[in-house]
This record gives sequence, structure tokens and C-alpha cells, in this order.
Amino acid sequence: MKRFFLILLATLLCNVLWAQDFTVTGKVSSREDIAGIPGVSVTIKGTTHGTTTDINGNYSINTNPASILVFSFVGMTTQEVAVNNQNPINVTLLSSTTGLDEVVVVGYGVQTKSDITGSIVGVKGDQLKNSSSLSPMQSIQGKLAGVQIVNSSAPGSAPTIRIRGAGTMKGGADPLYVVDGIITGDVRNINQADIVSVDILKDASSASIYGVRGANGVIIITTKSGTKGKMEVNLSSKVGVHSIINDVKMANSKLFADYSNEAAAYDNQEAPYDLSKIKYNTDWMDAITRQSFTQEHNLSINGGSDKNTYFFSLGYMEDQGILKNNDYSRLSIRLNNTYKLSDKVKVGNNLSLSRYKSNNAPYSAFTDAYRQSPTVPVHDEDGKYGFSIRNNVGNPVASLDYTNSEAWGTRIQGSVFAELKPLKRLTFKTTISVDASYSKDRSYTPVYEVSSNQKSENSSLSTGRGEYATWIWDNILSYSFKFNEKHDFKLMAGTTAEKTETSWLGGSRQNIPEQSQYWYLDAGDIKTATNGNGGDIFSRNSYLGRLNYAFDNKYLLTATLRRDGSSKISPDERWGTFPSVGLGWRISEESFMQDIQWLDNLKLRTSWGKLGNDNIPSGAFIVNMYNADYVFGDTQTYTAGRNVDSIKDLGLKWEVTSEYDLGLEFSFLNNKITGEIDYYNKLTTDALIDAPIDVIFGKGAILTNKADIRNQGFEIAVNWREEINSDLNFTVGVNLTHNKNSLENIAGGLPITSGDLGNGQVTTRTEEGEELGSFWVYKTDGIFQSQAEIDAYTNENGEKIQADAKPGDFRLKDTNGDGQLNDEDREYMGSYQPKFYYGFNAGVNYKNFDFQIDFYGNAGNKIYNGKKAQRWGNENIEASLAGRWTVNNPSNTIPRASNNVPVASSYYVESGSYLKINNITLGYSLPRTWLNTVGLEKVRCYMTAVNPVIWQDYSGYTPELPGGTLNSGIELNAYPTAATYLLGVNITF
Repeated sequence: MKRFFLILLATLLCNVLWAQDFTVTGKVSSREDIAGIPGVSVTIKGTTHGTTTDINGNYSINTNPASILVFSFVGMTTQEVAVNNQNPINVTLLSSTTGLDEVVVVGYGVQTKSDITGSIVGVKGDQLKNSSSLSPMQSIQGKLAGVQIVNSSAPGSAPTIRIRGAGTMKGGADPLYVVDGIITGDVRNINQADIVSVDILKDASSASIYGVRGANGVIIITTKSGTKGKMEVNLSSKVGVHSIINDVKMANSKLFADYSNEAAAYDNQEAPYDLSKIKYNTDWMDAITRQSFTQEHNLSINGGSDKNTYFFSLGYMEDQGILKNNDYSRLSIRLNNTYKLSDKVKVGNNLSLSRYKSNNAPYSAFTDAYRQSPTVPVHDEDGKYGFSIRNNVGNPVASLDYTNSEAWGTRIQGSVFAELKPLKRLTFKTTISVDASYSKDRSYTPVYEVSSNQKSENSSLSTGRGEYATWIWDNILSYSFKFNEKHDFKLMAGTTAEKTETSWLGGSRQNIPEQSQYWYLDAGDIKTATNGNGGDIFSRNSYLGRLNYAFDNKYLLTATLRRDGSSKISPDERWGTFPSVGLGWRISEESFMQDIQWLDNLKLRTSWGKLGNDNIPSGAFIVNMYNADYVFGDTQTYTAGRNVDSIKDLGLKWEVTSEYDLGLEFSFLNNKITGEIDYYNKLTTDALIDAPIDVIFGKGAILTNKADIRNQGFEIAVNWREEINSDLNFTVGVNLTHNKNSLENIAGGLPITSGDLGNGQVTTRTEEGEELGSFWVYKTDGIFQSQAEIDAYTNENGEKIQADAKPGDFRLKDTNGDGQLNDEDREYMGSYQPKFYYGFNAGVNYKNFDFQIDFYGNAGNKIYNGKKAQRWGNENIEASLAGRWTVNNPSNTIPRASNNVPVASSYYVESGSYLKINNITLGYSLPRTWLNTVGLEKVRCYMTAVNPVIWQDYSGYTPELPGGTLNSGIELNAYPTAATYLLGVNITF
């Protein structure tokens, strides 16, 4: 019997051992981290037997073919996978968090999302990867509330970005950029494939740590760094084409000739065109544009060990414009390393090198193509460029062909740092950064003659060189501690010093040979030489500190203080102090909220802060003198003397912005729905203007601090994330921003007039109570249908108000009722600043397929159709003018044919509202079972359409018009919006 039991026990053990004798291997990763997740728990369901993934996300476990493996990790949704004799089993875990524990980059440090008391938004790098944009900032359009981005399709262009409105007229309204801790003003050198995250500090509380640089908001870009584990190689490539979206329908030769003959008849002139003799019908826009090519290729390598990590990338992009002879290319290299010398010492570097080349065609060709007569050929029968004897518009094709304008640039941007941890909770980091660039440009014009108005009698060459270098030294000390398990303190203090030097040198000569190998100034006539040289040197010095305090993970306090000194400001006003405070209350952590099961997070926060803006030319307060001879006395003889170049404000100081913010953050339904609501009120005082002064001083204006500007509004952002199962998940996000901008006060109440069209008409004015750069024009009040109506439009003295008008002309409203038309009758017609701007995005992942669509739009703004309004006479017209006023067609909306310079009026003010699809992407990731046989980690192929559709009220080429605050929204020489269609592939080895 004993022997029987021993045999039975041995048999059972053999069966158990046989059942376990099946080894499963694989890799665990996430959609965000295909490199693998270390530390994932892998267990056999119903047992305690298990293992964890290694540093690269790999695992190996002995099990039986019928078992179920359970994969679990903090912040991820647990997955169960039946073995079913499969090997290997690779698993992709899905995130189960809302981002409360997400690390957000703030000024000179990081914080978890749950502890932030300011208004900070951001996007991750994988949300930018499908865009064809050169600048990473173009790619985030519509993704973030409170961030208005006006894009341009011009190669090499930078978008116009306004964070919570424009708060300056002369001080520079662009935000501050910080790349891996390096403060800079331009990020077009950055390869989008290298970006980990973009975080934007919107309110004064979060941005005040940057003091005099933070008034327009701060954009922090973090690039990739190496990760511990085996070397990983990523290759990405995309190619595509650009094509123009909106083509304004212009008059053909017959319509143009009829219009011109009518206009001549109204002026009692002979008809300029005989329809039977017109030979040509030129589409000028088609003649200067093309379907252009774009490509981008990137290679990156990263890896590391416990002692060091490395990241290297190489990128090349080439972007041809839809305008002929217009393109931009860039080569970029990045090297980010860290070295752990000991448990207490770490050093590293972040380094990028880029070089660009551009061919710069004149954008005025778009306006000339709009205005030139269709009866003029591109080339006549003899092959010569066509021209018109009836207008002063040049042949735009000739302008492009005779333009040889190139630019090159090299830029190095990088930092080295050392980080010491003398104590467990104490860290000291010192960083030296440099941002330096060298650029050159060359423009050659040959001898040519298209017409008497478009010619060059002498060949000419102009060339220039520019250098820019900024050095920054940061020293930051951080300390954190806790006591009684409820009091959590984080302290930061530091200093930063900065110096910037710029210089440029340029010159020109005539009579340069046509062969490009001789395009040097010395090859030209020295008698025609011109030259110029300039530059700037300025510095800043700062002391800064921040306190973060949390009590019981419920009550939050953030206080910052920065003391700035800037050499750009007059000595008596050179130093300023910029404080801020933010408070937060995590209501969802209160005991009385614990029974609300559907609510995961509810946080109320409020903040106040003070910021500065010294973005003005240095030395603007310095009075320069020069020699000048004057005639004095009865003898009228010259006497040597000295004169000032201009009147300066010796007490010039920086603009100061104070902002109050109130926000509510929420998430519920197991963190599936998250959102934020913010109200802000931002006042800029001591805003810079060119204030008029008495003519007795000999100069017309002085740069001084004499205006106040307010921006206030609200922001709403809501996101819904649903993970149906391991195969299917989707995301939906919407955001809406409302901003009201107004000039609160200006010295003497005198308005600022701007928006010159170049034909004697101005279109914008900035006045107290109005938005900056508001359109200021005459209001049309219908069209005069007869001479009797003109004669009846009189003042109280019986005098005609529009004595020069003819039937078919606009009736201009006498707004103030004084019986005469002048500037007092102009009205404000809105501005280019939208009342609302918004975004919508949605994404779906199903098994190996991914789909993403993004929308962006704005509403309530206006555009001035400058191309249509910039007429001198005999230029082309739009096809819609076929419905113009005539005796037989008494239109009350489109005026008669005329060759007179149009008066700036509401007729040319149009709605700037639009909605466009920013991006549509469809991707497919090849199954890993296919890739394992060839040694690849991941291969994803995708198709992307950028700007494929735009719905706009505006009749022109584009509603997106980047530009300065006081002249924005006027379409003159604007680059039309282009659609881009891309095919791409991402490969990970």
C-alpha cells in the first residue's frame, strides 16, 4: 500500500511538472512608450506565481498552455491574456489615469498636475508627430484653450501666437520660449520628432517666475532624453504635396474689358479696350503658383545604463512653397546626454545644431497676380514678358524670375549642467546655456526691362551678415521636506545672469556680372557702393524664489518672487520686483465628498501675479548727439553746433502686467471625463506708445510709457477618454476661449492711426475703449441710384454732402450729422482679434488602426480686404463684380465701375470667422508577430491631410493673417493657405 501511494504521488507530480513546462516570453509596452515598461507585474491567474518585466519591458514565465496571464502596473489598466499555446505574448497596456500624477514642466522645475495652482496647459510630442508644419507651435493650433495661433503656409515662417490676448503695442507681444531650460525667441530650429512635451504657462502666477520676460506667457518645450536599457533606433519619414485651398475667382478678359470701358465712360474718356482685339485671357494666380513638394526624414538613437543615458537625432526637412521659386530646407542634429558620476553628482548636456537655406520669392507677387489685367500675357508672341500700358502693376512672373534672393543660417543652441545632491532632499543645479546663430543673405537683380515701370537699368547685389549670441548662467537650489505626514514643502531659490550681443553688416553695389560665381561686392562698381553696420548689447540679472506648500493634500499654496534688472531700461527704473501667489483647494479630497462615487477630482484654484515686458530696443532712453551746423546772426554764417537725433524719455521703464485668475479643474466617471474652466482679468500698465510731442522740439513723437491695456475672458476645456477594451479606445476634446481686448487709457486721449494701404488710405485706429488695431472706416449706407438722390443728400445749408459722387457710388454715412464728410464720420468696425476661438479633436484606436481629426476656428473678428481696396485704376477685378451697379442693374450692394482710388469703407470689412480641419490622420501599425521575424519593434504607416478643408466667410485667399497688433487683419501680400497631403512611416528597431 505504501508503494502504491508513492507511485500515485509521483504520477501527480509529473503531471503538474508537465503542465508547468511551457515558457512564455514577451514584452510589455504602452501606446506612449513602445520601448517597454519596466516593473510590470506578470502573474498566473488564480496563483501567486509570477514575475516582473525587466528594464526593457521584457519578461519570461513558466506556465501551462491553458493558463491566463495577468498584467498589472500602477496607472495602467490591468489586462488578462489567455496563453492558448501562444509564444511570445506581447502586451500593450492602456493608461488608466487622468494626468493628476502627470509631471508638468514649470519654470525652473517640475510639479505634479494635482499640485499646480496656476493655469498651465500642454500637449505631448506624439500629438505633433503627424503635422507637416516646420514650427512645433503651428502644430498645436486648436489643441489648447487660451492659446491663439495664426498660421502661415509660407515656407520657413513662424506663426503669430497670442496667449490670452495682446497686451502691448510697441513692446513685442510674442511669448517667451524656453527649450530644455534655454530661454530663446524662436523655435523653428527644433525638430518636431525630438519633442517630448510642450507646456504653456498662461497666467501670471505660473509665468511670474520669469519676471520681466513673462508678460506674454511662457512656452516650455522639453526634448527627448535617453532611457535606460538597450539601444533603440527610430526612423521616421514623410513626403507630401502642397496645394492652394482658396482661389479667388477673378474677372476674365471680357468682364475686365467691359468694366474698364464702363469706368472710362463715367469719366467721359474713350473706351480703352476693343473686345475684338483682345488676344489673351491670363490666369495670373495659376501662372505664379504650383503644386509643391515637401519631405521630412528623422533618425534617432537612444539608450543608456544606470550610469549614463544618451539621445541622438538627425533630421532633414525640405519645404517648397506654393509660390514658385520659394522654398526652405533645414538640417538638424541633437545630442542630449546625462552622466551619473556618483549617487550625489550628475552632469549632462542638451545640444542642438541646425542649418537652414531659403529661397525668398517676393510675396507681393500674390497681390500683383490679383491686380494685373487678364488681357496681359505672361509672354507675348516674341517671348518677351507681357505688361500693361494702362496700370502700374508689374508682371508677377517676371518679378519671380528676376528675383534671386537667398538666405542661409547656422544655429547652435545648448547647455551643460551639473547637479549635486549633498543631502537627500537638497539639490543644487548649475547650468550654462548658449543660443548663437550666424546668418547671411544675398539678393541679386540683373539688368532687365519689362516696361517703363518694371525695369532695372543696372544689375545690383546686396548682401548682409548677422550674428546673434545669448549666454545664460542659472544657479538653482531646491529643497523639499515633509513633517507630520500632512505638511509638504518644496522650496526653490536661484540666480540667473544673461548677456546678449547682436551685430549685422550689409552692403550693396551695382554693375555686378550675371554669372553667380561673381556675386560679390568687389565685383561691382565701387562708386555705387553703400554699406551699413549696427548691433546691440544688453544684459539681465535676476534673483528668484518659489514656495510650494500642501497641507493634507487638500490645501495648496504657491508663492513666487523674482527680482529683475535689465540694461534695456533707464538706470532709475532698471530693477523691478515681480511677485505672485496661487491658492488651491482639492475639494474632492474632503471627507464630505467621499460618498460621491462618480467624482474623482475637483479642484478650485485662484492666483494673482505681476509680470514685466522689456522687449524693446536697448538704449531707447539714451539721447544721441551729432554734429550740425546752423545759421545764426545778421551775417547768416554757419556756426558749428550739436543736435539730438530724437527726443527720448529718460525715465523709460518696462511694461507691467497684473493678472487675476480663477479656475476650476474636474474629472469624473473613473477619470473618463476631465476638464478645466478659467476666468482671467489681465491689465497692462505703462504700455509703450509713440506719444506725439510739440513740434517746437523738432521731432514728432517720443517712445514712452503712457497707455493701459486690458484683456479679460474665460476658457473652457473638456476631454473625454473611453477605453472600451484592449482593442478599442477613443478620445474627444473640445476647448473654447473668449477674450475681450480694450485700450483703457492713453496719454492725452489721442488715438493711434495705422493700417496704411499705400494708396493714401488708412484703415485702423486705436482709441480708448476700443480694441487694439480696430478698423476705422466710413460706413456705407447703400448706393446712390440717381443724380436726384445725390442732390437730395444735403446738410442744413442745402450743400451737397457728397458733391463729387455719381449714380452707382456708395452713399457714405454722415455719422455725426454735421453735414460734411471727414474723419469724424468714420466708425469702428471691429478688429482682427476674435471674440471666440475654439478647437475640437477626436481620436480612435482600434486594434492596429489609429485615426485622428482636429478642427480649429474663430468667430467674431473682422478682415479688411486690402487687395480689393488697394486700387489706383485699371487693375483687375473679382468676378463677383459682374453684378455691379449699372443703369439696367440697380444694385444696392456692389458699386459701379470706377478707376478712382476707393475710400476706406465698410464695403471692404468682411467677417473673419472660419472653421477648418487642421489635421486628419489614418494610421496602421503592423502586427508584432510579423515584425519579430525581421527584428523590428514597431512599424506604423499613415496618411495625413493638413488643412484639407476650410469654411470661411471671407472672400479672399486666407483668413489667417499673421502680423503686428496694430496692423493685423489686412490682406495685402498675404500667403494663401495651402492644403498638405502626406504619406509617412515610423519604424522602431
